[in-house]
Amino acid sequence: MKRITLGALDYGLAFGVDRALRELVERGRLSALGAMVATELWPREFRPLQETAEKVGKRALFGVTLAFSGDRVSPVSARMQEIYGDRMFTREQLQRRALLRLLPDQLLQEEAQAQLARYSVLMKRQPDFVAVREGLLERTSLARIVLKAIEHADYPEPPLLISPVQSGLKAVRLARLAKAHGLKLLPKADPLPETEDQEALHALLHNHFDGMSDLSFVAAIPGRSDDRLRRDEPRRKIAIRECQFEVLSSQRFFQTLEKKDVFLN
Repeated sequence: MKRITLGALDYGLAFGVDRALRELVERGRLSALGAMVATELWPREFRPLQETAEKVGKRALFGVTLAFSGDRVSPVSARMQEIYGDRMFTREQLQRRALLRLLPDQLLQEEAQAQLARYSVLMKRQPDFVAVREGLLERTSLARIVLKAIEHADYPEPPLLISPVQSGLKAVRLARLAKAHGLKLLPKADPLPETEDQEALHALLHNHFDGMSDLSFVAAIPGRSDDRLRRDEPRRKIAIRECQFEVLSSQRFFQTLEKKDVFLN
């Protein structure tokens, strides 16, 4: 039997997404859920997530997705708010600064610490895992900042780290870095295929998990449409979210997992 972690990392973006993710976790169709605590909705959406975590216990992982970049998030730390207001960096800005070794290390570490603390205080639990939005953990300089923030949090149980890169030199380097800080890395596998066609997705999933290593992390973006999502995302992405939600909710998906001897870890 192959153990796969099937997870979504964008809890907190929209009510429709959040409801869908909680439902899938409670039904055992997702095994990991990452919350973005830097969103506008997090102060309202943490409590339902807390209830879901209490319902499912250890049958699923609940973690935090640190956001240093992108839309629909705002700084959490006081210093970041003071310097940058309510806007985060773009992914490109951080990539460029990392390349030139011009990252504001202390500022980003404080932001990471603030987001980790916000999660733990409101959820009344430590995160089971830590991920970073937009794959920025692949930058060694940013990875070091995140690892220092996790170390500073001094969790009783070291959280897992979600790798943003598949096999290769970057993955090996990141695994070594994590190990040096006493953390384990969940290897990245191909995310769920992005299609708007439910039949096509069912067909693609039949062989999707073949060849994956044990304990791989498979990212998904299921959700349901709502006013906020229609305002913030293109129609195609919303259609992909809804397609993934319907397929993951189906008995047919469950049968596919059984047939392929895949266990959602």
